[in-house]
Amino acid sequence: MGLRFRKSFKVAPRVKLNLNKETKNIKIPGTGLYYTETSSGRKDSDPPPIPPEGNPGLNASPNNKKKRGCLFYFLALLAICFAIALYSFAWIPAIGFLIYFIIKKDLYGTQRRNIAISAAVFTTSLIIFALLGSSSDSPESIHADWGKDTFDVSETAEVKITASPSDADINSLELSSNNIAELNYADGKAVITFKKPGEAALFFTANHDIDSNTVKISVTDKAAERETKLKAEEEARIKAEQEAQAKAEEEARIKAEQEAQAKAEEEARIKAEQEAQAAEQARIAQEQAAAQAAAQQPQETSVWLSATGSKYHSIPDCGNMNPDKARQVSLSEAQSMGYEPCKNCH
Repeated sequence: MGLRFRKSFKVAPRVKLNLNKETKNIKIPGTGLYYTETSSGRKDSDPPPIPPEGNPGLNASPNNKKKRGCLFYFLALLAICFAIALYSFAWIPAIGFLIYFIIKKDLYGTQRRNIAISAAVFTTSLIIFALLGSSSDSPESIHADWGKDTFDVSETAEVKITASPSDADINSLELSSNNIAELNYADGKAVITFKKPGEAALFFTANHDIDSNTVKISVTDKAAERETKLKAEEEARIKAEQEAQAKAEEEARIKAEQEAQAKAEEEARIKAEQEAQAAEQARIAQEQAAAQAAAQQPQETSVWLSATGSKYHSIPDCGNMNPDKARQVSLSEAQSMGYEPCKNCH
């Protein structure tokens, strides 16, 4: 019994190529389609087979070609279509063929050719696979829907990123440079965490080269604003209390000054009254003392002097004297002034 060779290759998903010494079989599971080619295994040096008796015309001519049916050409066309459609995946089996031809012994002088063909198929199909993969999956544009444009610094927001076309893949997403927010992109979700208050015009970049729409975002710190408001209110309350206290102290000072002034004025008035009273009492005492002294001394005689003349009289209407113009003085005073007594009334 002879040794048989059989090897199976997976050309594409659900497409296998089976090889053995005399048979090549291509089968597509699930479709009912397959192609089988059988070789006789005769060497070129072997003589041609002797035709059986009764059929002298079979293989009589060395140029007689085997006839191929419609099924062969249909399967060939189908294989070409599959090869074109799946060529971007040909680099996968090309790796196996390349390794196979590298380690296989070169019995017929075709090793370099086979390696070159396998390498060309591997390179071109891998390039097409990369181009198709990047061109079909990358979005043409993206749109960012923030929902609103004002957030709190303690708030976390999820931004809705819409790609066009809708089946495009966003492999990476970056947030524009800013100092108010940072991006965490995972499982297709863009989660924004706000770090500090401020304003910034933000946009996203998908796959390193597709920019979204720009939105101006404002971030506030409500807790800090409340704290600032409470602090301002407390400062205003303290200031109002200090102003009220200062006003009360000023009013008390003014009142104390007014009371002190009124007291001083009252004391001055009382003192003045006391001084006036003391002066009046002194005057009265002086008058009393003078009256008493006068009473103790003998009374000097008074005389009348007329408006004209050199005589003093004992009565104001002596002779032709006008009593309204007469004046009374003491005798000694009249004598000192050079007046002499009247002969009629003295």
